Amino acid sequence: MLVEYSSNNSGGFWWLKDEDWYALEKAGWQVEWFKDSENNWGAKDGRFLGSLACYAKKEFPTIAMAKAEWEYITSQNAEDKGCSCCGQPHYFSATDENGNWVADF
Repeated sequence: MLVEYSSNNSGGFWWLKDEDWYALEKAGWQVEWFKDSENNWGAKDGRFLGSLACYAKKEFPTIAMAKAEWEYITSQNAEDKGCSCCGQPHYFSATDENGNWVADF
């Protein structure tokens, strides 16, 4: 299944650092860099609101494996709640081989 990660600047800051995005890419995650985006979201110097990216995706056999790898690479907790006004900082979703939604986690 394809697991997609989306980052939110919960609390007014990005929870992943540049090194985390590079580490995800090195581990085979397809990072969607702002500098490469067709709609660059007003990115300056390849960044949007200071971040290099906010999306990444990778194929995994199970959701649990995706979550475990992401947490290992970033040293973050996928379950962090973030701030009450901005919402969770980390959002994951998965689709099957036909592109059908499987789960959000």
